[in-house]
Amino acid sequence: MTSEKLIEKFSVLLNMERRQQKEKRDKIRALLKKLKKQQVNLQVKLEKEQDPGDRKRLKRNLKVIQAQRKKGIKLCKSIKCK
Repeated sequence: MTSEKLIEKFSVLLNMERRQQKEKRDKIRALLKKLKKQQVNLQVKLEKEQDPGDRKRLKRNLKVIQAQRKKGIKLCKSIKCK
């Protein structure tokens, strides 16, 4: 096999990896948008809620969503696509 063919095969493999990384990053971004929407909705509900039990539940859910968003943002930044 000539070096040109090897280089061509290698570039095809690299392009596949980049495409897969980009798709993964795009899916993570879409999920982050949905989580952000849920976070805003929970914050609004928390401000309106008067019952201490419900407030505690909403705060716990809000913390979970914030933690998941933080993980997602970190993962999205670690995936590098050029």
